[in-house]
Amino acid sequence: MKKSSNKFRSFIIFILLNSVVINAYSISISARRLYLDPKSSTTDIRIHNMDTLSQQCEVVIKDIVINNQGKIALVSNDEITANSAKPLIRLAPRRFTIGMKEHQMVKLLYRRKPGVKNGEYQGVLAIKCKNKAKDTDSRVNIAAALVHNVPVIVRTSKLPINVKFVSTEIIEDNLEVELKIDGQRSITGTLALINSASGEILTELKNVSIYAQQPVKTLSFPISQYKNRPLLIKFTENSKFGGELVIQKSIK
Repeated sequence: MKKSSNKFRSFIIFILLNSVVINAYSISISARRLYLDPKSSTTDIRIHNMDTLSQQCEVVIKDIVINNQGKIALVSNDEITANSAKPLIRLAPRRFTIGMKEHQMVKLLYRRKPGVKNGEYQGVLAIKCKNKAKDTDSRVNIAAALVHNVPVIVRTSKLPINVKFVSTEIIEDNLEVELKIDGQRSITGTLALINSASGEILTELKNVSIYAQQPVKTLSFPISQYKNRPLLIKFTENSKFGGELVIQKSIK
């Protein structure tokens, strides 16, 4: 009786495995952060389908909140934040199909609406794609949608900002660096540890972002192999994200 039961269970599993398709696919994107302002009024992102099946995709701007730890969270669909980037961005196209091994460019355009106050507005570009079902496939098709959320910053004008190193402290084999911003916008850039005698970049952290909601950020470098060298810490804003600040400080 037990053997018959096991055979029946195996038969059911065989039927299920051959009547259900769970779609796995791969979408890659060309940017991890997007920026718009009146001078940089357009930008784009490439969405590449790396799978052997076509993908049905749609893109939308979603509102976010950022806590005092710099963590980004989506808000509910019916909630509109005070610094929502959604009204300031037009997307083209919004819905599209990407063939296998092909790509689609999505353009973001800045649009200033009457009554919008000067400031920085935030959101994410949500890219949702799923496998395009085949009409000829009679099996049950489970197509889970994968969503990429790409942070988007929109500024209506050039906004004031001050950046400084609050502290730089060597703790055992690590250099602890505390950066602070004071102003009306976020910053994104590269924090580099440099040999001040030769100018050689020893190590660096790229795409460091600090938001007004989290004005102080602590970062760490392992420096055991660099302790006997003259050191300099340097932060350089990425001009692609609307900044041009450069600050540096000697490590003593």
